[in-house]
Amino acid sequence: MQVRKLEADIEITRKEVEDPIEVEVELKQRFGQMTDHLIQKQAQVESLSSEKASLLFRIEAASRMVDENMSASDTADLASASSKGLESGTWGLSNSKLKPLLKDRIHSGRKHLGSLFQQLDSIFSAGAVFLKRNPMAKLWSLVYLICLRFWVVYILMSGSQASNEARSGALVSLQNINNTSGL
Repeated sequence: MQVRKLEADIEITRKEVEDPIEVEVELKQRFGQMTDHLIQKQAQVESLSSEKASLLFRIEAASRMVDENMSASDTADLASASSKGLESGTWGLSNSKLKPLLKDRIHSGRKHLGSLFQQLDSIFSAGAVFLKRNPMAKLWSLVYLICLRFWVVYILMSGSQASNEARSGALVSLQNINNTSGL
């Protein structure tokens, strides 16, 4: 009797698992929709961040051109700057108009480097998302990395042998001279 009751309970549980109720179906559909929506939003964020990085790059290029035009006009100031103490190593542009310009150039270079890092980050983020979504691409990228590693190991192992065989004639003749002079 207990066996039949347990079998009936197992059958009821199996039916519940196989035939989900309406709420579970609706929740699964909603979950799928929310996942798709999240993926779309991530793609939008990535495209906007890459667009932002490219615009920053354009702005920095334009500001660099303006700085170069300004520096061309300031070269006359550099020629007139005091070069007293140049040999003693104490020469500086502390009283010159060029000090702020140099600081601006250094600051602009740091911004440019930061922009480059942001662009690389957005490219690698887009690649990571692509690899997450495509298992076949993940497999081929792994195969590529393995082949690349074998190639690098091959190049490193064969590099020393090739360099000994492909010596220039000047080195060979110098070694011959050294060998004959030692006798």
